[in-house]
Amino acid sequence: MSKLKQIDKLLKIKELRRRLAEMEAAKATREMQLASQEVEFAKQQEIEIKQTSAQRRQQRLKEVIQPGNNPGLQNARIVNVYAITDQEIQQSAFNTTLRIEQLHESEDRLKLEQSKLARFLQIEERTRKLCDKLVDLKKVEAVREG
Repeated sequence: MSKLKQIDKLLKIKELRRRLAEMEAAKATREMQLASQEVEFAKQQEIEIKQTSAQRRQQRLKEVIQPGNNPGLQNARIVNVYAITDQEIQQSAFNTTLRIEQLHESEDRLKLEQSKLARFLQIEERTRKLCDKLVDLKKVEAVREG
């Protein structure tokens, strides 16, 4: 392989690595933004479920209670209605907590990708002189090869 091709290959590799690092950082940023939106949505759902729990509970109680039925069976169903509503509230709180954890994971990944990009840019800055020399060598080699 001629020196000219080797120099071209090194320059292309450097550019591809930089683009990859930038793309990974951008991807991590998007994931963090999506996770943040999911947290907001989960919080809104949790608030809505808590605010409407009494109404849903009353509606379920109306469906369960019918005159003339077995009182023991009705009491058991009433307990189930309260348990179902409490479970909905607990599930919404759990979903919010889960989304917050996912947001923290996304933030950590973003920090990692940004640090990788920053490190790469530092290395790139240090090697800029070398690349400039490679470009100069490429020009000299092109002149020699004619």
